[in-house]
Amino acid sequence: MDLQAYSDYLVDWLNEQRTKLYKMQGFVVGISGGVDSAVVAHLLAKTNAPIHGLILPSATTPQADIDDAIAVANSAGLSYTIAPIAPVYQAFMDNMTALFNADAERQNVIAGNVQARLRMISLYAYAQSHNAVVVGTDNAAEWLMGYFTKFGDGGVDVVPLANLSKQQVFDMAKLLGVPQSVLDKAPSAGLWTGQTDEDEMGVTYQQIDAYLRGETVDDNAMERINYWHNRSHHKRMLPPQPKPL
Repeated sequence: MDLQAYSDYLVDWLNEQRTKLYKMQGFVVGISGGVDSAVVAHLLAKTNAPIHGLILPSATTPQADIDDAIAVANSAGLSYTIAPIAPVYQAFMDNMTALFNADAERQNVIAGNVQARLRMISLYAYAQSHNAVVVGTDNAAEWLMGYFTKFGDGGVDVVPLANLSKQQVFDMAKLLGVPQSVLDKAPSAGLWTGQTDEDEMGVTYQQIDAYLRGETVDDNAMERINYWHNRSHHKRMLPPQPKPL
């Protein structure tokens, strides 16, 4: 793939979606301090449309991620707002305890998904009041695995990286001048302390990328890929509808 040509295409594509499909003035993107949102931020900066970044840390967000998110915004030349979701999250959890099953498995995932959905609400609150398109940051590996929160970081208007493998995202990040500190860290959704993508999925991005290229991967990687892909079909589809009367 010619990444320079593809990045130029994505810039034009983003503007086309904004003007022709959504008929909006600008874009908004959540900047996490990770490589995917960094690439999206730098692509958006080339559209010459009004763009704003939201940095939405939770109580478990490391300060290094906040610093990296600020560095990304500055590198891309974007205006940004830091709006911590921790107080809203805590108020929700304190007032909605009746909704939760204390015996449910994966309590950290349940809590993390609430945080991801609060970020989605924040992005759309900004978008609706500023005539902006919400830009997602999921890549092809995350889409294949369903490694995103339904109606959380998966709740967006456009997904420009949806056909790029994780390695291609890293390669484009280097091309676009993403800060080195972002390139050096392990990918993480940051939904709980110490979480990393590869540890949670039980398979590396290198193996997922190899599968996406049609290459053979070992049995353990194939089992993990099938497990995550098959359990997440509902995330990649519109809600089913019954036939009309």
